Amino acid sequence: MTVMTKLLIAFVLVALALVGSPAARAQTTDGYHSYQVFPVVVDTAAFAQRFVFKNPSNADITIRARYFPESSTSQATPLTCPDFVVPFFRSVAKASLREICPDLAAGSQFGFLHTSIAGGGFQLFAGFSRVSNPQGQGFTVETFSAATFTSSDTVVNGVRRLAATPSAPAFQTNCFVGMVNLLESDDFLGTVNFKIFNSAGAKIGEGNVNTGTGKITRLLDIFAAGMAPAGDYNDAQVRFTYTGPNEPGVIAFCTVQDNTSFGADFRIAKQEVGDGGPAYPSRVLGPQDVTANRVVLISTDSLGRPFEIDAGASANTHLLYIRNPDSGFCMIIDPNTGVQALPSYGLEIRAIEGDTEDTTAGGNNSTVVPDASAGQGNYFGDKADGDGNNSRAVLEVESNEQNTGVVRPYKLLCRSGSGMNLLDIIRYKDPVDRF
Repeated sequence: MTVMTKLLIAFVLVALALVGSPAARAQTTDGYHSYQVFPVVVDTAAFAQRFVFKNPSNADITIRARYFPESSTSQATPLTCPDFVVPFFRSVAKASLREICPDLAAGSQFGFLHTSIAGGGFQLFAGFSRVSNPQGQGFTVETFSAATFTSSDTVVNGVRRLAATPSAPAFQTNCFVGMVNLLESDDFLGTVNFKIFNSAGAKIGEGNVNTGTGKITRLLDIFAAGMAPAGDYNDAQVRFTYTGPNEPGVIAFCTVQDNTSFGADFRIAKQEVGDGGPAYPSRVLGPQDVTANRVVLISTDSLGRPFEIDAGASANTHLLYIRNPDSGFCMIIDPNTGVQALPSYGLEIRAIEGDTEDTTAGGNNSTVVPDASAGQGNYFGDKADGDGNNSRAVLEVESNEQNTGVVRPYKLLCRSGSGMNLLDIIRYKDPVDRF
């Protein structure tokens, strides 16, 4: 067996071993979307990949597939493959990547596959694939929503490089970096920086991958690629940071293999630090998603209206979307001090039941909801509290009767474990005193 053949087999086993690996736990149950990406697909003599696409709707859908090759393969350019129909309430199987993309170059090929509703439709579908070797052993690779991939800093934990011993094989970590293709904008180039940290948190290596939209590159032995000092590493981590223009969707994952059996696992890079954008003045923990901010510090709504309360009876109503079960809080920030407002500032906040307008947290002279000091805790509620859905809450900010002469600007600071929206105002400067 040649070295190149061993590397190819290693890649396939590593990148596709999802069922019995931590990758399955990294997937989401929200599997039906209009734009889906298989992070890795393969067509070789050693492995066959079978695809199944499910249509949950009551009308036929047409799926368009686009194949994007890894930079070292013989496939010179991406392929737009023939459209295919999935009948209503049915699943359609494709026996191989080559059946989906018959113009695929001869020989061993691997890359990623972008699938979508043809013509930009909004219908939904799900996709998964089964990869099998000649002995029938195989793995499942599911689709990820294309929206999952952003320019957040992402991290893969627990990577390793270990030399073989008499009782254990050698372990090697390979990583893959690319950018999701664009459908309407012009393609562009960018750079992804990667840093390697040992188990103690010290940086031991670094490098850059020059890539572009619709491209993906493999880094064999990430420790060697980052010029880490020789030796064994266990429980290390790799951080990927996009440094180019236009904030594309970055695909990054690593695989840890043993070099004897080529058994391996697949570890998708998880969004760790995102761009807060209008929600926060700096980058914060969590995804790059303004509907799921882990931290919100905001003083204007989507229409540009400032958060402020007029003198006398005046109230603003904010809409907060939360993801049950979760914990968090929202507080009024005095823009003059940058910290939680005191009742003397003249404002108060409460959370209410939208249909009954009963107060559930906060109230007279409160400047934070829920108020842990009042015994309310900071648990937003169980899934059942939202009738099984992620739910919403209504926040009201108004004068606390101590503000009689001036307009009071304010900011809202909210934190949660699973994220919230940008607190847009649905009723602005109502001349009322509700609580």
